[in-house]
Amino acid sequence: MPFCQNPDCLNNNAIDSDWFVKIGYYVPKRTGVKVPRFKCNECGKTFSSRTDKPNAHQKMPEINKQLFGLLVSGVSLRRAAELLDVQYKTVLLHFNYLAKVAEQQHEKFLRSIKTEFVQIDELETFIHARPCCVSVPMAVRVKTGEILGFAVAEMPAKGKLAAIGASPKYNWTKDRRAYEFQEMLKSFAGSLKPSITFRSDLNTSYAGWIAAVVPHAKLEQVKAKGGGKKAPPGAPKGFDELFAINNTFARMRHDINRLARKTWSTTKTIAGLKKHLWLYVAWNNKYKLK
Repeated sequence: MPFCQNPDCLNNNAIDSDWFVKIGYYVPKRTGVKVPRFKCNECGKTFSSRTDKPNAHQKMPEINKQLFGLLVSGVSLRRAAELLDVQYKTVLLHFNYLAKVAEQQHEKFLRSIKTEFVQIDELETFIHARPCCVSVPMAVRVKTGEILGFAVAEMPAKGKLAAIGASPKYNWTKDRRAYEFQEMLKSFAGSLKPSITFRSDLNTSYAGWIAAVVPHAKLEQVKAKGGGKKAPPGAPKGFDELFAINNTFARMRHDINRLARKTWSTTKTIAGLKKHLWLYVAWNNKYKLK
């Protein structure tokens, strides 16, 4: 414990290491592992070695690591509950906790880097029903494959589903792609070098969206595969100049149950999809979630 947890105590910002004494331990029923307890010499407040940890108030913190691994390995929330032998509501609580921790760790990660080459694109999926389409813009750091940011934006359905989405049953007609795309850019703009280069497909909207947030950025637009250019020397046949972002999307489709093209575990809310994507960012970027 770095300091007393009582904000009114003189030891709240303690520097010395002798401000507390050990007073025993307690044993959680589920784990059976002893957890040391201590008492502050100044105010008498008691605490344990877990008091200052983010998961201090969880009854089953030991499932966090397993749940994290399952949810980025194609397992649904309900199946995870069965595999871990816990209630579904317990999985939901820990799912929300892990997503929050992942977002916090990502903020720290962004403050630690500066990058100059980013690939950017959108993945399309739907919320509950296929006419309720959403776009998932994402930015990937080419050198390392790390995800810099993402968003989830409502968008009208295309083709035959467009009329169904606009019907009174769904009323799914908003297009928030421009706003969410630019909000995503803002989230990691501080991690970009002045010489930043974005690479994307031939979407005509990207130039304006990027210029509005990162006006000094250079934008290279290529075809999704082959790039419409000669492959670099030694590159394999069928070279993909957007491999970093395309590979990330392919792995996401495989590793996140709710993003599979044909699944009964469809996303029911945008908020739920965002939380699951935060877990994938943590997995992809190798954050440690406990």
